Amino acid sequence: MEYKSVQVVLKEKFIGHDAKNLSQLDNTLNRMAADGWKLSQMTTTVAGNTGLGGGDRTVFTLVFER
Repeated sequence: MEYKSVQVVLKEKFIGHDAKNLSQLDNTLNRMAADGWKLSQMTTTVAGNTGLGGGDRTVFTLVFER
């Protein structure tokens, strides 16, 4: 069995709670699936506001297997 880890960082809007780049997570999952990888595990970490004009960041660590 083979494993691969990928991190995807989603930045939250400064006002509101919608991720600006949620499609980046979708694209990563779809690309890996198309290459024959299956999602095995996923963890998330939230980093607080990163400065003026910045929102929170959610880091997804994805582990795939095939």
